[in-house]
Amino acid sequence: MPYVESWSDLPEVEVLPGNFRRSAAGLKSSINRIRMVHPSATPPHKHAEEEQMVMMLSGEMDVTIGEEVIRLKADQVCVIPAGTQHRFQSVDGTCIFLETFSPPRFQNLIGFLGKVF
Repeated sequence: MPYVESWSDLPEVEVLPGNFRRSAAGLKSSINRIRMVHPSATPPHKHAEEEQMVMMLSGEMDVTIGEEVIRLKADQVCVIPAGTQHRFQSVDGTCIFLETFSPPRFQNLIGFLGKVF
């Protein structure tokens, strides 16, 4: 049975300076809404088991994958295969994007337990 929540009803957690996340998950995938306020960046990292997709909603950010830097803009999608080192860095102002993970990253659900059916 599905459940529905508004992003604004889910807790927003500052996971890194200037990097704010709201999260939801099902049994086989998860999604985060990230609001990144300049200047903000993630350290280089990788997800051993999870494929990650990033869908830019507004603003811009630089995504470093390996040695390549890609400027993501609104209406663009980026797929990051499992085990691939990457980094996100704000460019200017605020950017907002969705990121999905499969399988889900339940550790992102800080402050949100969801519903079990």
